[in-house]
Amino acid sequence: MPELKVEIDGQLYPLRACFWVLFDPANCAVGSEHGDLAVDSEQSHRNFTPRQRDRDRQTRQGYRIELLTRQQWGEQAKSCFYGTCTHHKAPAA
Repeated sequence: MPELKVEIDGQLYPLRACFWVLFDPANCAVGSEHGDLAVDSEQSHRNFTPRQRDRDRQTRQGYRIELLTRQQWGEQAKSCFYGTCTHHKAPAA
């Protein structure tokens, strides 16, 4: 079976080397899966959020799915999963 490739920012990457990422409205990554677990963002969203009404609500609220390279994942999502991002920091008292 031939390896699926995707184009991101003008470069070709094996889909299996990429990551689908679910971002919340604050731009915080709240879900991530290997690229080869879905062939498009809709399938990936179904993997993260199985119920249609929940996906529709997330879309209305501004959630989005992006396909990232390993480097982009490190730059845009890693800190969210390690709890070191600043997306949801409580305001100083």
